[in-house]
Amino acid sequence: MGHQHHFLSRLDRVPLPQVEMALALYRDHGLVHYLLAQVKLPDGAERVAISLEHPEEGPFLVVTRDGRFVTCLGAGMKVADLPVVTRGQLDAITGKVGDLRERMQGALALARVKGGTKKLLERIYTAGPGLSREEFIGLSAFQPLFGMKLLTAYFGAATRLEDQRKRLIHIERPQPALTPLLREYWDTFWSVSHLAVLALLDGRTLVDELPSEIDFGKSPLSWGAVRQGILAPALRGIWGVAKVGKSQVRTCKEAFEGAQTRLMLITSGTGLLALGARHVKLRAEVRKALEAPRDMSRVFYEESLLELIQVCVKAAFDAPEQGARYQRAIGADLAIRLTSGLPAGADFRFQRKEDVPEDLAMTLATYSRASFTTGGHGVAALLLFVPWVARAEPEQLFLPRAFLRAAMPRWSPASTMELLEPLREQYRKPPPAQPEGPARKGPCPCGSGKKYKRCCGEDR
Repeated sequence: MGHQHHFLSRLDRVPLPQVEMALALYRDHGLVHYLLAQVKLPDGAERVAISLEHPEEGPFLVVTRDGRFVTCLGAGMKVADLPVVTRGQLDAITGKVGDLRERMQGALALARVKGGTKKLLERIYTAGPGLSREEFIGLSAFQPLFGMKLLTAYFGAATRLEDQRKRLIHIERPQPALTPLLREYWDTFWSVSHLAVLALLDGRTLVDELPSEIDFGKSPLSWGAVRQGILAPALRGIWGVAKVGKSQVRTCKEAFEGAQTRLMLITSGTGLLALGARHVKLRAEVRKALEAPRDMSRVFYEESLLELIQVCVKAAFDAPEQGARYQRAIGADLAIRLTSGLPAGADFRFQRKEDVPEDLAMTLATYSRASFTTGGHGVAALLLFVPWVARAEPEQLFLPRAFLRAAMPRWSPASTMELLEPLREQYRKPPPAQPEGPARKGPCPCGSGKKYKRCCGEDR
């Protein structure tokens, strides 16, 4: 008698409430294969027991490593030395597969509308801020298939954006000939935001399984997004660090302790804050790292920045509702400004801040293009937004299609110029150093009326 038939003949060992679950697993080969891949079976284990209730008492389903059903063991029957997939693991992975299947159905439906899967994936690079929540949910279905490619695409887009910025940063006026370059910069800027979330949807698993020869450096995973100096991509990169979790703590701590620049202090500090906000078990370690005194003699940022980070950390952990209220107010104000031109009575026409739905206001605030490269206001906003962002579901970081269609303004070259403006100071070349003393061809400081080189400087 084959394994499958033997399994079916032993179903009478399983209580009736679990029979339906056993048969559902028996019929769903894809789920079982995914389950076995996720639990990381020990080398040499040819069979595994799947618990339908108690992790030690059972009942159990016994399957082979390649997913064939062998037999059922009733409650109290021993599984010997077989590895056990607990009911908790089974439920968690089953739920994840169910969500993934729903997302894949959405992705396929969107792909038909957009003209194919390739066209849908291209939206990452061409949609700008108009990538909708519905499109994101569809695209997220591809993350398990393309996780590593999405991660390398994220870092690649951040590097490409830096190269594009060097070509544009010194331009004062958007000449018509530069329109394609300005649009390319805009699209790349937003692709960094999208990829920071898509690449790290299953961040912990992806990062933990990176081959040893792949090294993304000692910077937090948010660096590619935060280094742009603008709230929108930075917040999404920070979300990715929080999603990855514990494995980013050491990286962020070391970067924070050794930060020599303002931008790295912000990157590592917000990464730690996000980790503490999302993971309660990490909060004490994060707080200790952020509040530790430090030697300011060898850094290139003002001490007030460190003090601001520490104040916001205390507020985030002790009174997170303050940051949430501020974020909601910013988002509601932006919603009113974006919808002021809509006809009276339109679905998204808001007259007062309290009329803006909570979820819309919170998400819209994260689309801010405010800079935090100089001054404290932008940094404070970034820090105050982090607790909500760190705990958000990934789709909450994207706006619904209906709102985008109704209220999102069209791109123009001026849109890109606004992104570049706060960054000009960083790229502006310092004036050449002036030599000490009077100029050789200038008037002599002795008052003789002669040139310096013909007077007191003649012998020099």
